[in-house]
Amino acid sequence: MIKLFIFFVSLYSGQAYCLEHSLEVTHESRFYEGPGKYGNSNQEEISLIFKGEVSHSWDEDRKVVTLIPFGRISSPDDERSHADIREASFVGSWDRLELRAGISKIFWGVTESLHIVDVVNQTDLVENTDGEDKLGQPMINPTYVSDFGNFTYFFLPYFRQRTFTGTEGRYRTPFVVDTNRALYTHEDEEKHIDHAFRYSHYIGDLEFGLSYFKGTDREPLFFFDFEGESVRPLYVQSEQFSLDAQYVWGAWLLKGELMRRDRDLKKAFVAAVAGFEYSFTNIYKGLDIGVIGEFLYDERGTTGQAFFNNHTFLGARLALNDTLGTEVLGGVIFNNEEGEIQSFRLEAARRINGNWKWELEVNSLFNTKPNQLIHFFEKDDYAQLSLTYYL
Repeated sequence: MIKLFIFFVSLYSGQAYCLEHSLEVTHESRFYEGPGKYGNSNQEEISLIFKGEVSHSWDEDRKVVTLIPFGRISSPDDERSHADIREASFVGSWDRLELRAGISKIFWGVTESLHIVDVVNQTDLVENTDGEDKLGQPMINPTYVSDFGNFTYFFLPYFRQRTFTGTEGRYRTPFVVDTNRALYTHEDEEKHIDHAFRYSHYIGDLEFGLSYFKGTDREPLFFFDFEGESVRPLYVQSEQFSLDAQYVWGAWLLKGELMRRDRDLKKAFVAAVAGFEYSFTNIYKGLDIGVIGEFLYDERGTTGQAFFNNHTFLGARLALNDTLGTEVLGGVIFNNEEGEIQSFRLEAARRINGNWKWELEVNSLFNTKPNQLIHFFEKDDYAQLSLTYYL
């Protein structure tokens, strides 16, 4: 892989190459409060995670090639052990034209608790249930930069399946998802060519993006195979229109995401996330505190796959702005109908020195109802400690 990457560099640059490189090695320990609901009784998961990056730039950084491999070795759930190419791309800039080609990750969205408009990359669900981790997506991605905004097109020639935990894993339903027997409604299956377009611009303190996607839906439906005691993921064709925007008003940051998706075999639906973040800056010796509030809505209600469909997120972000980069983000999600807390999440991180960093994550569920998707995972509360070495 490295030799191919160097050849790719020399092909584009036509000059001697000088590679920048880095490596992260993480030991991750996750501890569950108790046994799972479905025979998955292990209360500890241990993982070793590798993430590297090799890059080369030229033409005053207007041309860059990047390779980011990723791998996880995990026990006891073998399905969490996997490898991926997060990035293997060329990015070039010529006056008003920019081009990205290869395998890459693209992020759309502005809200904190949920990113409903982020549709290009597939979710790597075995990494985390928050949907933040994504698989690398093959693409050709030209952008035209103008005084009237950026016009971006995505040619997506290959579909990536969502990852799911296995029999010994946590955060699963009574039936294991059999990813080896995925179903598709289109005859081209994973080779179906998807397309996306995005227009983004800013007017004063307002930033916004209008996006369109047409292709294989990243969120699968499920076909039950009762004989095999498993479910098969079913990937249908979909069309999505979305809007995301944020507005800076003094210490306030107002933000929102809105989307409408029309899928085969299912009714079209609308989902939205809207809220604010208010920042208290330099309260004491550089301490910044951001207070966050967001409303989450999904028209499908409890019949859809959204964990939260009529809920409110309240949280806070703390940044000490110290030399070791101490940060804490925590919050709760309320069910708007019953007024009960249903989720608590905490993330904290701090460098130990120039090479070491620790991270803490806590995730708990409360007061789940049998008609809610999150009820399947009511026994999967965990605390996770990670220690990363940067080389």
